[in-house]
Amino acid sequence: MAAVEKTVLKTTLREECLPALARAAPYFSLADVRAWLKRRRLPALPATLRRYLHEALADSLIHDAGRGWYSPIKELFVLNREPVRELVTSLHKRFPLLDFSCWSTEQVASYGHHQLARFVVFVHTERDAMESTANALRDAGWSAWLNPTRQEATKSYRSEDRTVVVRPAVSRAPAQAGFAAIEKILVDLRVEADALKFFDQGEYRRLVANLAGRNRIAVGALAAYARRRGVGLDAVLGELIN
Repeated sequence: MAAVEKTVLKTTLREECLPALARAAPYFSLADVRAWLKRRRLPALPATLRRYLHEALADSLIHDAGRGWYSPIKELFVLNREPVRELVTSLHKRFPLLDFSCWSTEQVASYGHHQLARFVVFVHTERDAMESTANALRDAGWSAWLNPTRQEATKSYRSEDRTVVVRPAVSRAPAQAGFAAIEKILVDLRVEADALKFFDQGEYRRLVANLAGRNRIAVGALAAYARRRGVGLDAVLGELIN
């Protein structure tokens, strides 16, 4: 690529392409960048484009959203772990070798338009440990539901104080030391909004827009987990992505 072409590419990328994509949506991908440049008939070798994007990240023109995703949003989302800390600690003590992740609707409820009357905690763990986990939670005073189906939820599920739902774990979920990451929570919440009828999809969209539209999340990690759960990325992020 000639020096003049590289200069034009770099200038156009920084002054036109990235600002245009950032105005269009809070998150955009490397594929979006390539498509924009292609429409302008600007050739870009993969290595050259990666270098220019790396420089744009270093200059804070854009920010990393993981695995080929970018965002104009500077501040990372920080998840409040306090609503599930006691439960995570308790499970670690009861089952030191158990692989699980935990989250609560309380951790994201404030981003919705309508406040939930009661909060529900979810524990995702190995299938052969689900029943013993549910029994241990009941012994500890929780109203524990063992992987309720949509039909069971319609007939008998009810949200009470200290309600916990035990679900099978999905491989390579975004979680650490028993705490689910926000990227996992948003995907799981999309599934559970249908299964347990917490709220309608309009409310879900508002919650996600308020949360991920204000603070940056790792779209790459979210997209990978959503694929493993059979959920489309647009079903989670909607208009937040190009």
